[in-house]
Amino acid sequence: MEARIGVAHVKILARKVLPWQLIEYFTRYRQFITLLFGLSIFFVALILCWHLLKDINLCDLKNAADTLSIKAILFACLSAIGSYLMLIGCEWSATRYAGVKLKPSVITLGGICASAIGNAIGLSALSGGAIRCRLYFKQGLTTIDVARMSIFVTLSLGLTLPLLATLAALINTKNTMLALHLSKNWIGLISSGIICLYAGILIFLYCNRLKTKPNKDTQLFQLFHWSIRLPNLRLASYQFVITLIDTVLAGAILYFLLPVQPHFTTFIMIYILALVAGVLSHIPGGVGVFEAVMLAAFSSEIGAASLTVALIIYRIIYILIPLFIASFLLLINENKHLFTLPEVKETETGIAAIIMAAAVFFAGVVMMFSSVLPGFNHYLVNTFIPNKIINTAHLVASLIGVLCLLLAVGLRRRLYSAWVASVILLFLGSICSLLRGLHWIEAGTLLTIAMLLIYFRHAFYRKSRLNVLPFPIKSFAVCFCLIAVLVWLILFIYQDVPYNHSLWWQFELDTRVPRALRATLGSFILLICIMLYWLFHPALPILNSPKREELIKAHQIILDSAQPEGGLAMTGDKSLLFNESHTAFIMYAKRGRSMVALYDPIGDNTKRADLIWAFRDLCDAHHLRPVFYQVKAANLPFYMDIGLRTIKLGEEALVDLEEFNLSSKGYKDLRYTWNRCQRDGLSLEFYAPGSAPLDELKVISDTWLKNKHSKEKQFSLGSFSKPYLDNFTIATIKFEGRIIAFVNLLETNQHYSASIDLMRFAQNIPKLTMEFLMIGLILHYKEKGFKYFSLGMVPLSGMQRRRGAPLIQRLGALVFRRGGRFYNFQGLRRFKDKFATHWEPRYMAVPAGLDPFVALIDTTMLISGGLTGLKKKKS
Repeated sequence: MEARIGVAHVKILARKVLPWQLIEYFTRYRQFITLLFGLSIFFVALILCWHLLKDINLCDLKNAADTLSIKAILFACLSAIGSYLMLIGCEWSATRYAGVKLKPSVITLGGICASAIGNAIGLSALSGGAIRCRLYFKQGLTTIDVARMSIFVTLSLGLTLPLLATLAALINTKNTMLALHLSKNWIGLISSGIICLYAGILIFLYCNRLKTKPNKDTQLFQLFHWSIRLPNLRLASYQFVITLIDTVLAGAILYFLLPVQPHFTTFIMIYILALVAGVLSHIPGGVGVFEAVMLAAFSSEIGAASLTVALIIYRIIYILIPLFIASFLLLINENKHLFTLPEVKETETGIAAIIMAAAVFFAGVVMMFSSVLPGFNHYLVNTFIPNKIINTAHLVASLIGVLCLLLAVGLRRRLYSAWVASVILLFLGSICSLLRGLHWIEAGTLLTIAMLLIYFRHAFYRKSRLNVLPFPIKSFAVCFCLIAVLVWLILFIYQDVPYNHSLWWQFELDTRVPRALRATLGSFILLICIMLYWLFHPALPILNSPKREELIKAHQIILDSAQPEGGLAMTGDKSLLFNESHTAFIMYAKRGRSMVALYDPIGDNTKRADLIWAFRDLCDAHHLRPVFYQVKAANLPFYMDIGLRTIKLGEEALVDLEEFNLSSKGYKDLRYTWNRCQRDGLSLEFYAPGSAPLDELKVISDTWLKNKHSKEKQFSLGSFSKPYLDNFTIATIKFEGRIIAFVNLLETNQHYSASIDLMRFAQNIPKLTMEFLMIGLILHYKEKGFKYFSLGMVPLSGMQRRRGAPLIQRLGALVFRRGGRFYNFQGLRRFKDKFATHWEPRYMAVPAGLDPFVALIDTTMLISGGLTGLKKKKS
């Protein structure tokens, strides 16, 4: 019997159980395909917008802006406030669906922040869900509760919008025909099809409803072999009305800004189609796509200049201003939960780091665009500042903007070096803003962001250098898209200026075209140079067999820690990633595209977060999947912080040695076993590291492996080898003068916890030998003053089959109860339950999506040594 088995070793043909290779190919190219699709849509939208706006110029936009009334802007702002009030109501409905209770102030904060950030970034289920996790976990909600709320909000909007668009089209068919360039028959056919689809879904749900009600606002429905949880009729009606009002008010923001207003129902229908197109494009906020649809539908009726100005102000009122307010509220909320302990700060500043990264990114965009947009030069600038300094300030501001875009990635990863560089560049950028024309609003914005960065200094605790930061290709793609927008703006704003090669070399104060050209070219060249440096920069090696000096250092770190499980690093089959001060390390191995780290970081607790980020950087640099195997619940915030989700693997059996008392009434059976085995001649003997009779033990080990039809495992289990076993104390059981069983012990100098690794025995041993061994080890460590003794993890133990639990947990619970023909999970649990005083959950941290399934297979193969090692256990 192995003591620390993490995954059931089942004799399977993997391709028949799960098409994991197909999933692996899909996950490998998923991001690239999504990025390519988004870029294609974005550039098509840019070209379409250029085609629709080519007949207007900057003066037309200024004239359209001048005709916009304060009254229209005021009504638009009131509509935005009403829309966000409805989004708060939607958050309230989500709490009722999830069956949770939150304070009205918490619901308001969550509704505003999740909606504002979801509208700006896109992928509201993920971005809004992350905000809800941050806010609601502190209120006692679980991951399942937050997931239900996020899915409810997303699906309620997604399922309501097509029906609203259909109703709007039917109310005013004539105008719909003109806007969509479709015949009346086509509109009727499409509308009838959508209505029939919704009617069919309602009839299907009514016929398949179940009597079970998880709470008073939900109902269970039978969907083929699954039961799904949906809102009941009352809550669904509430949500439909809330979404209807929210959509109408959101559309009214843009509608009030139009000088010529089309029929409202037709406008709302096109507005909904534009929203859907923006969401499907996977572009943040649907930028470009939403505008292209609206311009294509209404530019001829309203006027391209007036509609463009209305769209810009709509973005400011509905997207930018709520985004700033939400970020400010989140920073205030984050500041309430800061503590003085460094390890607490590292887990409590996740939102602060993300918001500050977004703020620096925004500052970069502002500096890049302000360098090419025509502005004004204050008379003091014209009088006292030389032209060369003004031109240089324009170019430098644009280059600083590019650097800020890229530094935002480093801030997101909590790099202190990125923090230092960002603060310096923001101060330089504010100086450039003043030199270019006393642009005090821009300079004040940059200084404000810099001061906030200084205030949240503790959020950036990683000491890694910037040159080891792995920039994802999507970061460069976003930067190139922004430069493409700059080129688009230059072509649009200065379309009346004929191009001439001499424009590049003109330095007169009033010549803005050359400045814009030089700023854009400089930004492009800088971005190309940085990208080429990272492409050809030698990445850290993926795997290195640990050298003897590294193993010695790791062994000392293990002895000084309270994590005896770190002793598995001494097998030498795992690579070691140390922090810069060599006070902690991560042990890991690679299988397929999965880089699997075993356990939490071993060593100095204050270096955990930095080391976890370093491992994530290493995986990103090589485009691999980061996986953390058998991590503790206390460290889950660190893994969530780097964007991983967690899956429960099982539970670890622990013995509280202060609580364990063999003479007490509750342990009378164990007391009998201990006394009986001693009378029968069993004895326990300990060998110091390097002194055990390994030749005699090898005979027992080989016999054990042969009887189990198995071979030596890897990764999360030790193997029988002299270099490995010489590092540990070995306990043996003797019977009639010969050794019949042995175990190597994992322990540290802190005397906090001890555990076991290899546990093997000979044939035909006395019946209660293993119970005798466990009792002897517990009493041994109790006498030595240890606090805990670990009996290892029981896979799939503690998983729930209750409705609403994640699918993978329900499958795990089913295997735990019904998988006895493959592995005796329940028997292992019963054996360890004789000794354990309590159980603690153990998790796997993996990326979301399909990655968990592939990661589980890769980890299983790491432990077993490949498909040939997946043998059926017969114990």
